Amino acid sequence: MERGTININKNFELEYRYYDRDKSFKYFNRKFEIYLVEKKSLKKNYVLHMDNCDLSEGRWSPHIHKLPNVNKKYYFAVSTLNWNDVKNNLADCIINEIGDKNQINVKKAIGKLSSPKL
Repeated sequence: MERGTININKNFELEYRYYDRDKSFKYFNRKFEIYLVEKKSLKKNYVLHMDNCDLSEGRWSPHIHKLPNVNKKYYFAVSTLNWNDVKNNLADCIINEIGDKNQINVKKAIGKLSSPKL
């Protein structure tokens, strides 16, 4: 498993986890999770995450989960499943969540993510 963190600014960071190859994940060849985490002095607060863990029929595209107490899944409208399109949609969701003033930092952090297909 490959995992790490990428700082966005002093208040937020991205945590990513790319698991080993698994044939049950059709398009990206492995399970991946990317978390937006708010850094606090004593602990980290989970804000949202994107993953491709739903293996049910027709639901293999990446989707976003917001806060743990909200049971909504926000599915990407990415018909090509192009990794660059997925990253752009994730960046838009993060910018909406933490504010427009962090747009440049978010795009730089998202740009550092490698494709889970590799």
